[in-house]
Amino acid sequence: MGSSSLQQTNALFRKNLVIQRRACKTNCCLILFPLILCAGIGGLQIAINRAVKRDTTPLNCSCSNAVVPANTTGGPACSDDCPQPRASKWPPVVQIPPSSTSQFGGGPPGASCGSLGLCAAKFLVTGTNQSFVGSAMDNMIPVHDASVNVSADDISALADFVLASYPGYSGSSLADSFLQNKCTPNLTLSYSFVHGNEIETRDVDCTEGLMLWRDSSWLISDDLYSGYTNRSNEIAAAYDFLSSDQGNFNLIISYNSTYEFDAYNGLPIPVFQFFGGNIPRLLQVPRLTNMASNAYLRLIGNGLKISFDFVKEMPRAGRSWGTFDLTSMIGPLPYVLTIQLLFPVILTNIVYEKQKKLRIMMKMHGLGDLPYWTISYCYFILLSMLYLLSFMVFGTVFGFTFFRLNSYGVQFVFYLAYMSLQISFAFLMATCFSNVRTAAVTGYFYVFGSGLIADYFFKPYIEDIFISSMHASLSL
Repeated sequence: MGSSSLQQTNALFRKNLVIQRRACKTNCCLILFPLILCAGIGGLQIAINRAVKRDTTPLNCSCSNAVVPANTTGGPACSDDCPQPRASKWPPVVQIPPSSTSQFGGGPPGASCGSLGLCAAKFLVTGTNQSFVGSAMDNMIPVHDASVNVSADDISALADFVLASYPGYSGSSLADSFLQNKCTPNLTLSYSFVHGNEIETRDVDCTEGLMLWRDSSWLISDDLYSGYTNRSNEIAAAYDFLSSDQGNFNLIISYNSTYEFDAYNGLPIPVFQFFGGNIPRLLQVPRLTNMASNAYLRLIGNGLKISFDFVKEMPRAGRSWGTFDLTSMIGPLPYVLTIQLLFPVILTNIVYEKQKKLRIMMKMHGLGDLPYWTISYCYFILLSMLYLLSFMVFGTVFGFTFFRLNSYGVQFVFYLAYMSLQISFAFLMATCFSNVRTAAVTGYFYVFGSGLIADYFFKPYIEDIFISSMHASLSL
């Protein structure tokens, strides 16, 4: 007569507990790891908060209340720690490769550079209707024959200029040059802007903007790829007008998205979250769109244009350094490694039964596959939830904002789903091993390897907006 389900459950649970008791040293280290991690990070955060409070000096944020006229370029110069209810206005600019890059094509050196060594900003253009697109190319950049001085209280006057900046050079919203189809000698633009309590003036030179026709979008893609990889024929942007004509306006703009980080300067895309190293820069794409829109309007209308006067940031609140949130700065890697540490435990437990022939013995005593896997799953899910409960308690006690600010009910549902998948994956991986030591080493390699690769390799690509648009499931 076979044993009852309750007896089978009792026997399997006792068997698993005996196996865990034999690995008491490993289990003690497993339990102590989240405790030591939470205690170390929590203690370091307390020490940093005390040091910051002791060294903090009062800030003078009177500049936050400054009022400037609506049409003024620039604005108050306040510290990033001060609130800014009224963001400064700056003229829109186009990002172009630095003037030190060599000429486009295979001509002699300096063929597209002026006497001062300022190379032209190159824009590639294509479209189905070549005659119409050619007319639009001639109207992309407004013509200015004489030098102009613009006062600080007339930011709208700068909308008639295609201002340009070099990535990583000025480091601000200021323009480094302005574009013209043909630069004349001594052609300059002088504009003033408000910086705090002072009015400063900036003089910028003319840079030629070359609109280069290509017969197809494939040729544009080839030029963009070749120019970027060789770092000698770099392109500011590319326009594909598709089937645009007098009654239809379709446009695709290609631009260098590596300006967003430091990849342009030969540095890798930052993956460390310390000290704000992964804060993206503005790519200044709207001005590229405005250039094409105005060129199209000049062709179909009489004096029509879209005036792009300024750009500005959102108002911001003051930043307080009274509490330093180290738990958010360290990123998700410690949490991922801590949760995944149960994977080798589950894997070795199953492989141990295979190595010691315990599974065969249980089958000989009448234990079927369904009760065995069901009871094993229930045991491992109970063990996992107890482990995560202790991790949540340690994290809450030591002030981890991740646990304290998120709903515990939502966390429970997430952990339950994740642990169910982890247990299923351990069941699958157990079929590949017959030795406990091999399974343990492979399991720990998987834990640390998958965590590091996910955080330092896949994360920048998963968070990239283009990857999310290509694969809708990654945008969740």
